[in-house]
Amino acid sequence: MIHLRHTCAEIARVLIGLTLVFSGGLKAVDPIGSALKIGEYLAPVLDERWAYSATVALGLSFLLCAAEFLLGAFLLMGIYRQVSARLTFVFLLGMTLITTYILIANPISDCGCFGDALHLTNLETFLKNLFLLPLSFLILRDARSLRHLYTRRERWLPGILAVVGIIFFMEENYRHLPLFDFRPYRVGTDLREAIAREDSTMQAGLLATTRYIYAKGGREQAFSPSSLPDSTWTFIRVQEDPKLASYQALYDFAPMDSIGGSMSSELLNDEGVTLLLLAPHWSRASQGALDEITELYTQSRSMGFHFYGLTASTDEEIAAWRYLTGASYPMLRMDATPIRTMIRSYPGLVVLRNGRIIDKRSYVDLPEVESVGRYLHQLRESGYIAPRPSLARTYPLLAWAALLILGFLRFWARKLHLTLYLKRRINYPYKRKRSMRKNIVAGNWKMNKTLQEGTSFIEELKSTLSGKTLHCDVVIGAPFIHLASIARLAEGSPIGIAAENCANKAEGAYTGEVSAAMVASTGARYVILGHSERRAYYGEDNTILTEKVRLALENGLTPIFCIGEVKEEREAGKHFQVVEEQLAGTLFGLSPEDFSKVVLAYEPVWAIGTGLTASSAQAQEIHAHIRHLIAKKFGASIADNCTILYGGSCNASNAKELFAQPDVDGGLIGGASLSVEKFLPIIEAFN
Repeated sequence: MIHLRHTCAEIARVLIGLTLVFSGGLKAVDPIGSALKIGEYLAPVLDERWAYSATVALGLSFLLCAAEFLLGAFLLMGIYRQVSARLTFVFLLGMTLITTYILIANPISDCGCFGDALHLTNLETFLKNLFLLPLSFLILRDARSLRHLYTRRERWLPGILAVVGIIFFMEENYRHLPLFDFRPYRVGTDLREAIAREDSTMQAGLLATTRYIYAKGGREQAFSPSSLPDSTWTFIRVQEDPKLASYQALYDFAPMDSIGGSMSSELLNDEGVTLLLLAPHWSRASQGALDEITELYTQSRSMGFHFYGLTASTDEEIAAWRYLTGASYPMLRMDATPIRTMIRSYPGLVVLRNGRIIDKRSYVDLPEVESVGRYLHQLRESGYIAPRPSLARTYPLLAWAALLILGFLRFWARKLHLTLYLKRRINYPYKRKRSMRKNIVAGNWKMNKTLQEGTSFIEELKSTLSGKTLHCDVVIGAPFIHLASIARLAEGSPIGIAAENCANKAEGAYTGEVSAAMVASTGARYVILGHSERRAYYGEDNTILTEKVRLALENGLTPIFCIGEVKEEREAGKHFQVVEEQLAGTLFGLSPEDFSKVVLAYEPVWAIGTGLTASSAQAQEIHAHIRHLIAKKFGASIADNCTILYGGSCNASNAKELFAQPDVDGGLIGGASLSVEKFLPIIEAFN
């Protein structure tokens, strides 16, 4: 059941992540267009304070595009999972409420969730959010257990690239024109053909859907325009398709001169070059390129080109613009909506030749004064069409996408057991372990084996390992009565001996207890402390364990100190908190020198003896978190050199994958250490 929950959460994470990246990225292509859409939402509140409204809408546009993209990016990478999951749920809940209102009140025809690239009806948008919201809850519920593509030490690079990439991308699309133009007036569009085709489609639609209602003999009947009845019928009304009645033309190109005469035919049929300087309102147009505009007007007139200003401004606004800038070019008027559709820069330049749009430029991209002549001669060349904008503004996002793909490939390499092969064949930077960090495979017999069985095991293991090249230290944890005997047998072999416990007292009247000094006197070099069974069955708390660690270190023993959470704590998402509290209450009271002598063993208690095993990604996640806590307390050097073992149902079938994780340095093996036949493949997993 837990596995099914995690699988559903992973699928939901990918679906929502891709949707948010796609949606946020498409809106970021045209942040001004997104601001105009937000302005439609805010119009009832801020319409009378336009300057403030426009500023608020633009700020919200940048915030929305960046937030949506980054939430999707972080979900896909599996970084900052809890925060991302919470914010994603809140975001989708808010979007669902908004689209519910839009569906009921119908204030706008399209919510703009995918910019101008993909238009959804209000119902389609509502259903999309209704589908995504429950998926976001699945992510929120299992946020801590989601797999990650990068460890805590690595995530800063793709994280920064995603943040910098989307901000840079939006800023460039704001300063210049959108990199990808999804609107009707894109460069290369033949406006005469497009308008004629739209009119033809509209007329055909009217003919196909218009019906004339006539009555005769008390009954009504609908007739098409081509099959009207005879004079015995009485005309009642005209019936049209409501969709066509609410249809808005894509190409609403209707400029007028100062006396109200239409200029569209003259502009579209002119075989020469016509330059249109557009701004919905001159009062809000930038004055940052006045010299370039003046030079364009002067030289274009001398070359026989036409040059017009095109605006929805009032006479007062036009007069103020002329006074401030010295503009002497003639002004044409058109509704503000098609002007905003044609150009996203205020002012912006649109160049027509023979009814075709051959160039569009933001005011920041106008040719410099000394280059105006060369630019105008380019426009005169037959067949000239402005080249597509450079993709340079997408480079940070492409770099992030490459890292995302690399992360997925690395993840599946681990899943398919290819990691060790890659480490041998190429310099695989994410899988190198520090040479000073020991790899250890430690067996823990617990309360198993008689003395005879124990000595027999050591003899067999010693013989088996003889002559082998090992890439890890081998440790056997045995009951107290075995220690002296098996320690003597293990002399001259790579096998180290560990006690399974020691007392929290140095000596005295403590019947049945075995002190750290006694353990050391047997020849054992390690002692296992803090095991979950000692904590659960014998009530060993942090105070007792702290004293045991101190005595073990004083007697030259290496503590293998166990930490980990139970099933309820894992399911509640408290596993990070649990291990932090266990470390803070015990080992973090040591000096850096003493701590560096300790081996840690993370044991998910819910996986011990249950047949369950933490996935390699889960093991890596918690081990990386433990190493991060150590680095915060003692510094990066001690953290990098601290050996951390995994201790939860590790066996021959999963050892390779577990040990391949960059922060897993071996295992504390339970049941599989009772047989040489089962224990040996785990040791060889490091080979």
